[in-house]
Amino acid sequence: MNPNALKQLAVIIRQGSISSAAEQLFVTQPTLTRAIKQLEQKVGAPVLTRTRYGVVATEIGERLGKIGEKILLDAEQGEEVIRQWHSGFHNEFSIGIDPLWEYAAAQQTTHAFLQDPRYVFHLRTGSAAAQIELLQQGELDFIIGPAHLTVAQKGLHREVLFRDRAAIFAGAKSALLKQKRAITTNDLSKSKWFIAGANAGFMNHQHNVAPNNAAKISFTGSIHSVMSLLSSSDMLVQLPARLALMSGALQSEQMLNIEDMPDQPRRDIALWSRNEEIERPDAQRIRQLICDFLRDLDQNTSEYGLEL
Repeated sequence: MNPNALKQLAVIIRQGSISSAAEQLFVTQPTLTRAIKQLEQKVGAPVLTRTRYGVVATEIGERLGKIGEKILLDAEQGEEVIRQWHSGFHNEFSIGIDPLWEYAAAQQTTHAFLQDPRYVFHLRTGSAAAQIELLQQGELDFIIGPAHLTVAQKGLHREVLFRDRAAIFAGAKSALLKQKRAITTNDLSKSKWFIAGANAGFMNHQHNVAPNNAAKISFTGSIHSVMSLLSSSDMLVQLPARLALMSGALQSEQMLNIEDMPDQPRRDIALWSRNEEIERPDAQRIRQLICDFLRDLDQNTSEYGLEL
C-alpha cells in the first residue's frame, strides 16, 4: 500500500475537506481525489463519505487514517533529524520530567542541558506512572522524577540525587496561617483538602492526617492549578516541600508545622534509566551531566528546616 496515500487520507480526515487538504499538501484537488479513489480500489470499500459539513472517514478510513497520522509524524521527525544532523548535533535524548520539578527547576534544568552542544534534548512532563511505562517501552531515555514509586520497576536503574520530604501546605487564605496556637491534626481534619499527583502520598496517609474530611478534588500532572489554589484559597495539600518552596510560588509560612504529626514521607528525586542502556557511551555522558546537575542543585538548595 502506498504510504503517501495514507498520509493524504490522514490530512483529509484532519481537515474535513478535500480542497483544504489539497492546499495543505500543495497538490491539486483532482490529483488528491484520484489518489483517494486508487486507495478505495485497493481497499474495496469507501474510505470517506460526504456530509453537508464536508467529508468524514468511514470505519476502515478511520483506521487507515490513524496509520497515516503515524507516517506523517515519523516523516516530520525525520525532517527534524536531518536538520539536527546539518546543525552538527550527534544524537537526541528524550527525558521525562516530573511536573513539579519542571515548575520549580525549569531554568536550572535548561541551563544544564545547554552546556553540551553535541546533543538535542526533548523534555516531556507527565505523571510518574505514565513516564515509567514510556521508559520501559524505550520511548524515553531518562526520567527525572520521584524516587519512591509503587509501579513495577523491572529492568530499571534508579539513582537518588535530590533529597526531599513531603509537607502539608495551606492556601494563602487558610485560617491556620493566622492561628496563634500550635496546629494539630485535629485542625487538619476540619480543613478542606485536595490531592496533587497520583503519588503525592496524601491518599496513602489520609487516614493519619484528616480522618473525618476526605479530599474531593485531585490534580495529576497540572501543577499550575495546584499553585493557583494555594495562592487563592484556604485548601490544604501535601507536596514535596523542598521543590515546592524552591519554585518561589509559595511562602515558607505556608508549610505547616504540625505539633502531633510524625515526619512526613520522603519525596526524593531520582534519575531513572533502563539497565540495558547503562553502558551506551553517549548515554553515559548524558547520565553524568544530569547526575552532576542534580547533585549540585541538591547541595546548593536550602533545606527549609526539613529533616533530610
